[in-house]
Amino acid sequence: MDFENLEEGLKILFNDRKTPLTVEEKDEDRAVVEGPNGGRYEIFTDEGTLLVSKEGNRRYSSYCEDLRSVGEWERDEFSWVHSKTGAIVEVVRKKNGFWNVETEGLEDSVDTPMYGYSDREFAEEDAQKFVDKHPEGR
Repeated sequence: MDFENLEEGLKILFNDRKTPLTVEEKDEDRAVVEGPNGGRYEIFTDEGTLLVSKEGNRRYSSYCEDLRSVGEWERDEFSWVHSKTGAIVEVVRKKNGFWNVETEGLEDSVDTPMYGYSDREFAEEDAQKFVDKHPEGR
């Protein structure tokens, strides 16, 4: 992905970031992105090189490599669906009355107890942790 494709509201990752950042502002020469904990960064180009710095502090910039759009997980009552890949993480009730977390379209799966979870909340917690670890929906 290149700088021109950035747009407000887009969820992105770059360098070694694990948690998506949101593009908050975009002008011709810079994009301001915000992390989940409120950190704000500026992505900009300098003579064709993509750089990133703390907002307003270009003097201490570093290379912005592997810039990519990641989409986001959209949740309803029992499942999460990834907006970009269509992957699904779902909390389902088994025949024995216990709960399980099932995945579809992902390389990994949730490590669940053999008989399932006794409480739906426990299954949802593990599903949420799994979704948080897989922001790109793969």
